[in-house]
Amino acid sequence: MKQRLLLLDWKSVISTMTKPVLFLFIPIILLSCVTNDEKIKAGSICTVENGDGKFGVIKVLVINDKEAHVKVYKNMYDKRPAQIDIKTLSIGSINDKDGFGMGHIPLQRKEFDSWKPVSVGHEKVTKEDLEGYEIWKSE
Repeated sequence: MKQRLLLLDWKSVISTMTKPVLFLFIPIILLSCVTNDEKIKAGSICTVENGDGKFGVIKVLVINDKEAHVKVYKNMYDKRPAQIDIKTLSIGSINDKDGFGMGHIPLQRKEFDSWKPVSVGHEKVTKEDLEGYEIWKSE
């Protein structure tokens, strides 16, 4: 009888101890599943390092193991933004005093990866987005 009481007490101790542990580990497990390293694909809006200690924004148009084709926005940030309001992005023009982006830049995948892209959103790639890519592809 005494052994049975100890066994019951041990089960309740384990049950009591595992509940707080589960509450700690479940959020950690869930957060580890959602990272900024999620697969970058066509339509990904990414922040990238520009080499001057600032961060720019790109839209991935086409990507595979060998190359990436991107749209580069003129928007620049002192710190890497965690979120981007896509409506505020602009390519601008060469006449803009604060710089300009480009509608299509082909990159070797290694070069693209060196920009350290971090996905912060997604937007469908439109036919208009692909105009520069289609010209590049036909040449």
